[in-house]
Amino acid sequence: MDEKILSIVSAKLKKWEGIPISEDKLKEIRDEVYKRTKSNKFAPFSNIKKWVKHARIELKRAQKPAAKAHPVIRAKKAERMQEEPLRAAPVQVPEFSKAVEASVNELKLSTQPHLQEVPLPKPTIVFDKVYLQSIKHEIAGIRQVMERVSRQLDKLEHELSSHRPDD
Repeated sequence: MDEKILSIVSAKLKKWEGIPISEDKLKEIRDEVYKRTKSNKFAPFSNIKKWVKHARIELKRAQKPAAKAHPVIRAKKAERMQEEPLRAAPVQVPEFSKAVEASVNELKLSTQPHLQEVPLPKPTIVFDKVYLQSIKHEIAGIRQVMERVSRQLDKLEHELSSHRPDD
């Protein structure tokens, strides 16, 4: 990918840090790239999205050496992690109101099932004339194909029987 395009896109991303990139922003990137490079005037959004992706990767790579510049801090953090025993995060149990708990407990204790079988209404099927006509044509086409296949099978059977020596 062209370094000039990457630098243009990176500059735009730094300017818009924290703002979601919409279609308007993509158009603005495309216009800026065309203005500076006189190419990619009608670049599709898929290409622009690739440019944005590569620019973000480059920005992350540029930030990583700054984090690696302090090895003393990383060593101290590693020592602290070894000293502290691992603790499980506290599990948060959802709280329910007393009325909900009471009704759940009542259902658990009751011996009579509260489930009732409800008959579902049968769906109504509406046949359209056009739909039925298209089914008729499909069936007719299938019949024609089957007749043609049976004729071809008859020809093959006749040909096979003519090549067999009679016993």
